[in-house]
Amino acid sequence: MSNSKISVIVSAYNTEKYIEKCIESILNQTYKNIEVIIVDDCSTDSTLKIIKKLEKNDNRIKIIENKQNMGLSYSRNIALENSTGDYIGYIDSDDYIEENYYEELLNTILENKADISVCDMKLIYEDTEMEFRTVCGSSTDKIDFINNGLAASACNKLFKKEVIRMYKFAEGKINEDLAVILPIVINNKTVYNPNVFYNYIQRNSSIQNSEITDKRFDIFYGVSQTLKRISKDENYEKYKDAIVYQQLLGLLLYVLPKEKSILKRRKWFSKFSKLIKPYKIDKNPYLKEFITNQGKKHQIYYKLLIKLNLLGLNILASLLVSVYNILRKILVNKIMPDKISIDDIIDLAKKQNSLEKNIKTISVVIPNYNYKRFLYQRIYSILSQTIKIDEIIILDDCSTDDSRKLIDEIVENLKPYVNIKKIYNEENSGSAFKQWEKGFKNATMDYVWIAEADDYCDSKFLEKIMNPVIKNDDVVISYSDTAFINTFGDVIIRTIKNEIDIMKTGHWDKNFVNDGVYEFNNYSFLNCTIANVSSAIIKNDNYDEFFKLSGKYKQAGDWLFYVNVMRKGKIAYYDKPLNYYRLHGDNVSSVTKKEAHIKEIKEIHKYYDDKFGLDEHQKEEIQKRYEFLKKVWMLK
Repeated sequence: MSNSKISVIVSAYNTEKYIEKCIESILNQTYKNIEVIIVDDCSTDSTLKIIKKLEKNDNRIKIIENKQNMGLSYSRNIALENSTGDYIGYIDSDDYIEENYYEELLNTILENKADISVCDMKLIYEDTEMEFRTVCGSSTDKIDFINNGLAASACNKLFKKEVIRMYKFAEGKINEDLAVILPIVINNKTVYNPNVFYNYIQRNSSIQNSEITDKRFDIFYGVSQTLKRISKDENYEKYKDAIVYQQLLGLLLYVLPKEKSILKRRKWFSKFSKLIKPYKIDKNPYLKEFITNQGKKHQIYYKLLIKLNLLGLNILASLLVSVYNILRKILVNKIMPDKISIDDIIDLAKKQNSLEKNIKTISVVIPNYNYKRFLYQRIYSILSQTIKIDEIIILDDCSTDDSRKLIDEIVENLKPYVNIKKIYNEENSGSAFKQWEKGFKNATMDYVWIAEADDYCDSKFLEKIMNPVIKNDDVVISYSDTAFINTFGDVIIRTIKNEIDIMKTGHWDKNFVNDGVYEFNNYSFLNCTIANVSSAIIKNDNYDEFFKLSGKYKQAGDWLFYVNVMRKGKIAYYDKPLNYYRLHGDNVSSVTKKEAHIKEIKEIHKYYDDKFGLDEHQKEEIQKRYEFLKKVWMLK
């Protein structure tokens, strides 16, 4: 192993809540030849006191105290001047890194004789405790290093010192990374490490989440400088398009519309439309792709927003955003209103009662355990369906939150209008699969929808996923794409595709009806490809054997159940996120849980091999998956 020295630069300003965890994550690296240069930018809280205490216990720490508040760029520049390492890394003082972070990044550089290594970022939303990993690179195409929203970050990269010293960070500017990082990444040999990630804390008070001011337009200076610095080779136009899309169009599409004042928004649009003129955004291929991938109503909005901006009709553009926001709020409230009363639910039950009977009938099973606060939402979204529901069964697994009182009220009020009943366990089953099994045993219709009590769905969910079922008698599972929501019902991830398509096949980019064995052999042998049970309807049958098998597993049993069912017929998929899967902030697994999870995955793969026979290609992909999970989960 190399004994090269790594200088890790941390600029700190009023991050007393985070700084100790940040610095300790650097000091605890498996790679020990590190110096930590911390620049305190005149913090007014306890930040400096904390880092001085850390300095006493580890002589690898060097502290630089700015005489006045100078900003991030100055702090990084002065730290670089005082660094003695062969390689340079940057960590923001409110973030932290995995213990093998720099060992992995350095080895990636050395093994590939490269200048820079890049890894993924894990976005951690501190208010909700949600975590999501963002892919920031690829081993196949350099465009992936710059065509993502985190491309300009200095923090998820390790640099040879001689390449990072090519340019200084622009002092007095925000988005200071841009004109340094992107030219260096493009002009030098950059490699990707998928095995570690940078933990990026998302907090409401950060620069990126602050109010809109003229400083936001520093990004134009950054892009201009970047384009002057990158090589003018055959890829220049492709890189330019990606940079303009990610760095400038993101301002128009996502940031400026957040301004609440119509007049202020007009002012920002006016400034943007003047600065964007040289870049011919209507021809940008990445913008075109983005618009194409939106729903029809959103396509109209984005096309109009771009057109009005190009024409300089900024007051109309500002009014368009206001109208769009009103309509979107109406649409969101149509899916799930902020407040729901029992009278609202009764009205929907009456409408359900008037719908025509389907060719194929549907039982809805609602397993509940301590989700009283979500039950009205769940029932509302079920009764909002545009096609008839033939049966509703509410299961309660000995809730302790007074759920049963609410369930009693719901069932009593809806009984005159819909076929609804409740089934209560006398003791907690301790297993989701036992509740699923009970649901199937009590369901009397052709298809069963296990609608978890804390999720909700679009009103057209059943209509869309029932279409292929009506046309094909042998569809055993039909499901849709899924969006993630937090405890409050806010959408935090709009599609599950990136999570399930780990071989990057593009398989879930369109609707399909496939033979279930084909689906297993090509995709589902590797990982669970159905996000959660609420996104699917399943043909009613005796699945006692499958439930018994799945019940042996606490974390991966649903995958085993879906595979065994899909192999009995065809599987259908609808390419829109009509299901909303709620995360509660407890999805961060301990090492023990991760070890148990990977053990379950291995046991299930053995079952697949013994039962169905896996070929060499499948086994090779499975081994890659194990290695990936072990490194990402930091398991031995």
